[in-house]
Amino acid sequence: MINFINEYSDAIFALLGAFGGGLISFFASWMIKKREFTLRLWDKLLDKRIKAHEDVITMALEMRIMVALGGFDENNEVLRVPKLLQSKEEFENWFRKFTQLTLNGSTWLTTETKREVNFVQDYLVTLHQYILQVPSEKYLSIGQIIRQDFIELSGELEKKAFNFFSKEIHQLELNNLNEHHKYKINDTKGRLNKTLLMTKWQSIKDIIDKN
Repeated sequence: MINFINEYSDAIFALLGAFGGGLISFFASWMIKKREFTLRLWDKLLDKRIKAHEDVITMALEMRIMVALGGFDENNEVLRVPKLLQSKEEFENWFRKFTQLTLNGSTWLTTETKREVNFVQDYLVTLHQYILQVPSEKYLSIGQIIRQDFIELSGELEKKAFNFFSKEIHQLELNNLNEHHKYKINDTKGRLNKTLLMTKWQSIKDIIDKN
């Protein structure tokens, strides 16, 4: 056996080298293909994440589109109201659109964006309950009172969603779905209680009760 190895050592080492090279080539090819598959898969997931955050930004921007009513308020500012509060129909349609878009994309949102979306939704659900039975012609007056709420909610929502593009878009990982998707209940109540919807509720109620 030793004589055989000595006699054919060059051939044996060549064969082992070819076999080893083949194994290395196989594993290298497998690793490259695995990497390519991972990147293709991430591209698809990233597209979903981008669209989800773009939809949130679109909703945020729509919240602060204003319609001028003509005239000036007590601060000498042009009277204006959020476009989506021009009428009951306008608000109902936009509210459904907001709920549907954010629900469809919630899986792909960052945790901080998801929490802010849920807070805005809490605000909108509260508003919706309050004005559900209010005639459409009173929406403009109510909209004037809570106009600043929509501006501030919009700004926070846009900022949270934009953070994804500035901080997380290059990270090849998804957010943990087990993380709590809402702010702590006391934080939510605290923020809601500071909104004009709550602090100016008596003025809104006077509009609702007025014949």
